[in-house]
Amino acid sequence: MKKLVILSTDTLHHRYFVNRILDAGIDITAVIFETTHVEPPFHTGPLFEEEENAFEEENFFKDVCKDLDRVQVDTVKSVNDDECKALLQKYQPDYGCLFGTGKVKPYVIEAYKDLLLNVHRGIPHRYRGVDSDLWAIYHRDWDNIGTAIHKVDVTLDTGKFAGMEWLKLKKGMKIWQLRYYTTVSGTDIMISAFKDYLAGNLKLSSQEEVGRYYSYMPLCLKETMVPKFNNYCEKLPE
Repeated sequence: MKKLVILSTDTLHHRYFVNRILDAGIDITAVIFETTHVEPPFHTGPLFEEEENAFEEENFFKDVCKDLDRVQVDTVKSVNDDECKALLQKYQPDYGCLFGTGKVKPYVIEAYKDLLLNVHRGIPHRYRGVDSDLWAIYHRDWDNIGTAIHKVDVTLDTGKFAGMEWLKLKKGMKIWQLRYYTTVSGTDIMISAFKDYLAGNLKLSSQEEVGRYYSYMPLCLKETMVPKFNNYCEKLPE
């Protein structure tokens, strides 16, 4: 049986992601959660995290489990540290994915025999890096908000696509709902990619161009994104 190991962090949307994969009948050998993250040298929040978490708590777990009792869970400080390296050597994964971790070192990629995919909550050939949805809003690029699943390579967010979906914005949508919708879309695409891989039918397609890299959005800019997005969606037709 092919062994699947997921590298992520312990959040509501990542718990939803893991449990949806299990519900799809895909066995997970282990989930390894990273507990530290990069701290930018400037303020990035808090801003709308309370509304974001409340919306996800209400909507993610209506038909999906919140706990992770069905899967082996390990925690490490970083997916690039020796503890994670030892776990990967122990589990010997055939395939897996990243969702929400920092950039991984080459030996992490090489630990996967066949395939390592990444969940990018953005359109990577337009917006690579962090806060891709917010940077699209900043540029008023309403048609390039979405989610992509792509192969992990040594250059950030440039790997071949396993699937991609643009988010159709709706009247009345709020900015703190974005992560919910892009996570649901990314989960659907990942499940489909994993099933294709297990059936030997996974096809990857090259990105049409290399998108610009974006780092964390400063809080002062984020604050302007909230009314910009909410006002745009309020004016959309029914």
